[in-house]
Amino acid sequence: MKLARLAMTGIIVGSLLAIDTVAFSTPDTVAEAKAQLDALQAEVSAIEQEAIEAGSKAEEARTTLERTTADVTAQEARVGELSDEIGGLAVMQMQQGSLDMTMQLLTSVTDDSFLSSLAAIQSETDRSNASLQQLQNDQARLNVLRAQADEAKQTMDENLAALEERAEEFEAKEAEAQQVYDRLKAEELERLRILQEQEEERRRVAAEREAREAEQRLAARSGGTSRSEARTSEAPATSSGATTSSAPAASQPAEAPAAAPAPNSSRAQTVINAALAQVGKRYSMGATGPNAFDCSGLTSYAFRQAGVSIPRTSRAQYAGAGRSVSVGSIQPGDLVFYYSGPSHVGIYIGGGKIVHAANPRSGINVTGLHSMPLKGVRRVL
Repeated sequence: MKLARLAMTGIIVGSLLAIDTVAFSTPDTVAEAKAQLDALQAEVSAIEQEAIEAGSKAEEARTTLERTTADVTAQEARVGELSDEIGGLAVMQMQQGSLDMTMQLLTSVTDDSFLSSLAAIQSETDRSNASLQQLQNDQARLNVLRAQADEAKQTMDENLAALEERAEEFEAKEAEAQQVYDRLKAEELERLRILQEQEEERRRVAAEREAREAEQRLAARSGGTSRSEARTSEAPATSSGATTSSAPAASQPAEAPAAAPAPNSSRAQTVINAALAQVGKRYSMGATGPNAFDCSGLTSYAFRQAGVSIPRTSRAQYAGAGRSVSVGSIQPGDLVFYYSGPSHVGIYIGGGKIVHAANPRSGINVTGLHSMPLKGVRRVL
């Protein structure tokens, strides 16, 4: 009996030690997984944009090649026709120089026809010289067009190769991220979700603080009162338009929520509605709809539904779409950019949320404004 009690005690102690080991190792494991996933997401976003840019450049080069090839064909036909038109005299002039036609006339025609024949020959010589000059110009243009066609083809081939290389890197990184998720148990996935929410809340609070400090600096320079100081009787507003009483979730399920009305812009509401209508669809790098999208493919598609054309890639959208606004002034319908590139973009829908094409695992979904490191905001409408 004593031995049995000792054995039972050993089992219980061993179980408790095992539980302690899991309890203490899980936070570290999850924290490490989160750090790895954050780094992978930043890498994947950068690779995605490089691939999209390479694809766009390849398509532009293909269009240039097609146009230039058509120009080359037309110019070759023009040069051929002009060469035939010039005839034997032009060929003789190009190969041997001008003949002294006047001396031939002096020995072979009568005085009565000399002047008229000489005038006719001079006219033909002038015409031939002009044709020769045109032929030389057209041949030079043909050479330029051929060089442009060669350059366009080389650019297309280089960017297609870059696209293929980036696509392979993208798939490898996504597979690595999936392996991280696959290693986590259910309780670890839940802790990961909580850590992501906490990180998002920290970013939100930091953004709110920065916006408030910016207002105070502006008020100090103008000698007035900042807006944040004037709102003493109101609930403190966050940079996303929500209150500080609740933290936004890391991501939303596929069901599209109702968007906050876009202020003073029916077109902005059209953009939001168009993007939300895609929630639940697949993410696919390089896709611009209607069945699958990448991040900038979704934003360009949504704005196109409102009759607005914006650049194809997130970097180009950040550089040239609309105007920059502060996070504290964000409105529904604004473009929101993430990571240092930036290499990711979504559309702000109000209530501290964005809609975006996330990744192959999550597809098109709704998530918090501060769920990723925020780079900037641009207002197109």
